[in-house]
Amino acid sequence: MQNEFNQHELYIFGENSSPMFVSKLTLINTRSYSKMDLNLSPSINILVGNNNSGKSTIIKALYKLQNAGSLGLEDVRKTQDSARVFIDLEDITNAEGVTFQLNNKENPSKFPDTTRVKVVFGIYDSLRDTQKGQESLFFDLNLPWELDEGGKFIIVGPDGQEVPFINFNGFPNLETHHNFIYPFFAKRKTGFYNNQLGEREAYTVSEDLRNITSKVQKISNPSHPKNKQFIKQIEDILGFSIGVIPHGENQSNTGIFVGDNTVIPIERMGEGIVNIVGLIVMLLTEDRKLYLIEELENDIHPKALKKLLELIIEKSANNQFVISTHSNIVLKYLGVKNSKLFRLLWQPFEKTPEDRLPTSVISELDKDPEAKMKLLEELGYDLFDFDLFKSYLIFEESSAESLVRDFLLPVFFPSLTDKVKTLAASGADDLVPRFHDFLRLFVFIHQNPIYASRAWVFADGDDAGKANIQQLRTSFPSWEPEHFINFSKDNIEEYYPVRFQIEFMEINSTSDKRQKREAKRIFTKKIQGWIASNPAEAKTEFNESAAEILDFLKIIEPKINSDLK
Repeated sequence: MQNEFNQHELYIFGENSSPMFVSKLTLINTRSYSKMDLNLSPSINILVGNNNSGKSTIIKALYKLQNAGSLGLEDVRKTQDSARVFIDLEDITNAEGVTFQLNNKENPSKFPDTTRVKVVFGIYDSLRDTQKGQESLFFDLNLPWELDEGGKFIIVGPDGQEVPFINFNGFPNLETHHNFIYPFFAKRKTGFYNNQLGEREAYTVSEDLRNITSKVQKISNPSHPKNKQFIKQIEDILGFSIGVIPHGENQSNTGIFVGDNTVIPIERMGEGIVNIVGLIVMLLTEDRKLYLIEELENDIHPKALKKLLELIIEKSANNQFVISTHSNIVLKYLGVKNSKLFRLLWQPFEKTPEDRLPTSVISELDKDPEAKMKLLEELGYDLFDFDLFKSYLIFEESSAESLVRDFLLPVFFPSLTDKVKTLAASGADDLVPRFHDFLRLFVFIHQNPIYASRAWVFADGDDAGKANIQQLRTSFPSWEPEHFINFSKDNIEEYYPVRFQIEFMEINSTSDKRQKREAKRIFTKKIQGWIASNPAEAKTEFNESAAEILDFLKIIEPKINSDLK
């Protein structure tokens, strides 16, 4: 059950200074799991599977540490009369005030002198005569234990004698009392926003975002330690500031001012804004926490989602995350380094066609690139966007990419056929993000930088192109600067043969951007048609007009060929 505000008796224990985390979860007869063991990373854990595959069951089972009602009698597996949830906690510490709340007030000395604890939740059918409802207990994880035939726990001490377990009353759900878990569930949408401001609303940890105004008010105070970080994250991700606004009589709300006396409340901005603000406030808390996040990607634009994922990566250094997702973006960003990936499958038949009880099976994804590629494909990632070549040429726009791919490479550099992949960004602003996405995919698949020094990025010679190339050179100092190249001319069309330059100058002088874009598209198709009809003539003329581009490719060709031998 949820703990009442300011009604805690806390027993602090342990001396270890490393963050507490859940190392293992075991489920027995819990919903679609008959028996399941899950060894978790202290950093990031990602659960991937179709709907109804058991992801939420895992997250709600872990949430029982702070809310005993997250799983109840209705979650006992059908045909069974009881279920159990086992959670192993490691590196328990009081170094930063992390505590257990116990109901063992009569004899707190029973508390084990350990930094490893197994918490056990028993859920029993209320029709059983021997035991009803639920049980919550914990004991030293270092001690052996067993269940007798009646389901009773027996814990054996070093002297071989049975050791009594200790009742576990759950972690507090208050930030002021060192809560352990922050939930961000799929059903986080609230039916109403609590516009009363106060201590309870500001510090209570709940499953939805109804108290968001009090939490924004708290972190918006300039004296709050995370205030500047909050302001920066909100502006970087949303593109505008947000704060507390007047609402009704003696109330407040979250929103923005669009005039001296005109406001837009957060509920008028869409679910994505509420989710982003709620998650940022949640993440900008003290460390040593467990974040349980369901379907982070829901209602959030991919660009904002990527920035939130970068914040999660930063926070994972001192916090544990268990995240369920259907998003290839989430998987690609978070599925690296110390992360663990778990694939969940739902099997409709457990034993026989007569026994139609659905069963979930979970397996940790190994580090094999093919397995990761298959998982990305299951999530809808188009791998043909980044075919797994070992060398890549990345261009600012598709017109340059298609010219090099379809004509310059096969005609002037046939030795690079099937050895190099060309990619195109969608303009100057997309070039840097495109390159970062390219790198993230390879780190995710291979767990090591196999791409290092095997890609070249080309941009136009205008100010935007120069700025992007300089940004990439600064961001990747270990790469040779020659891997990030500016052409001397502002447009790829200026490298077309002389016969086409007057026509291009007329197109380029068009002031209407939409007309100009359409005219360039038609112009490019015209050039492609001419090349196809006059290959020998095109080769001769491009050899002169595109000499600068060809010189760059001449430098790259032996590097690619020698690297791939």
